[in-house]
Amino acid sequence: MAFLLIAILLGLIFIGIPIGFSLMLTAFFTMLIADIDIITIPIQMFSGTNKLVLLAIPLFIFMGELMGATKVADKIINLARALVGWMRGGLAHVNVVTSMFMAEMSGSAVADAAVMSKIFVPSMAKQGYAKPFAAAVTATSATLGIIIPPSIPMVLYGVTTNTSIKDLFLAGIVPGIILAAGFMITSYIFAVKEQYPTDTKFEPSNLGLAIKEALIPLLVPLVVVGGLIGGFVTPTEASALGVIMILIYGKFFDDSLSLTKIYELAVQTIRQTSIVMMIVAGSSILGQFLANEQLPQQIAEALMVVTDSYVLKLILINAFLLILGMFLHAAAAIIVVVPILLPVAVGMGIDPVHFGVIVCLNLGIGQQTPPVASVLLTVCSATGLGVGEVMSYAKWFIVSMIVTLMIVSFMPWTALLFL
Repeated sequence: MAFLLIAILLGLIFIGIPIGFSLMLTAFFTMLIADIDIITIPIQMFSGTNKLVLLAIPLFIFMGELMGATKVADKIINLARALVGWMRGGLAHVNVVTSMFMAEMSGSAVADAAVMSKIFVPSMAKQGYAKPFAAAVTATSATLGIIIPPSIPMVLYGVTTNTSIKDLFLAGIVPGIILAAGFMITSYIFAVKEQYPTDTKFEPSNLGLAIKEALIPLLVPLVVVGGLIGGFVTPTEASALGVIMILIYGKFFDDSLSLTKIYELAVQTIRQTSIVMMIVAGSSILGQFLANEQLPQQIAEALMVVTDSYVLKLILINAFLLILGMFLHAAAAIIVVVPILLPVAVGMGIDPVHFGVIVCLNLGIGQQTPPVASVLLTVCSATGLGVGEVMSYAKWFIVSMIVTLMIVSFMPWTALLFL
């Protein structure tokens, strides 16, 4: 039954049916085959989406959209330039550090990539960087949005597994820094090899000025993430607070948000949220069916047959998640597969919070690899470059992502340091 289910799901996705509908149809057909009453479908759809914490998703998306419409990105870029622009391959490092800051505001890798590709790729090309290299740095560094809080996939993981979202956000900090360091090392190697220039000299006065100008924008993630971690607000309240702060900044400090613009961004947010919620609804049906069929227990038994080694089991789980991320949207992968794999991981002694970071890292890599490659394709679309051109550089950044994944997988303290 499991193989039939996977075959139906992948077949529907490959013929172009949206993922949310593919999940619903897969559940419908498999329930018919298994002779399960399909009257439970609307009930499960409602119960799967009727969760207050899910309100954080449209609010975080809206916060990212508002941020992209203001001059916040310019101020963050100036700060990143003052911090790391003096290094060889300065603009590449500025790109990575900017993505770290932007990830704290948007919580979305695709949103980060869409904004950054329009800014950095032309700027880097003007300074002599190979355009595919610039696109590769932009695409891969956007993955920080799935790890560094606030992360929308981590919110979904928390909702799906009843894991503390506050703990998940804390767990993403060190892996996010390790991942950013890996990107910067890879960028430096290419910068030395291809003789890319520095961007600017290090000047303490410039750094001080950049910090002063970016202070108000940086207060947004500080208040949102800090308030959540400190226990002062819930995820939903934190996201709403972020939206209010960006609206105030954009209206009174930046003067870039008109009522018309806010309306357009709200419509765009509704569209993106609709896609995510359809996936949540479809996944909740399929997830319930998989639980009824005791698929987690079957997978656990299969792993025991294959090997008794903890290391090999963890590598197999990572490989499965990595392949899954290449074919499924992150939201669908989390809601469908995590309930299956989490009992297996807990049985191996893996902390659910640690496993959440492992899942998000794997799915982040999947966003860079065809056929889905949502982040990579976003950058390619914005820059007019072919996937093959960008992948000639991006593959080495993906290697650094896999190295980070192995470090986090086998060194749990990297995710649990602040817990």
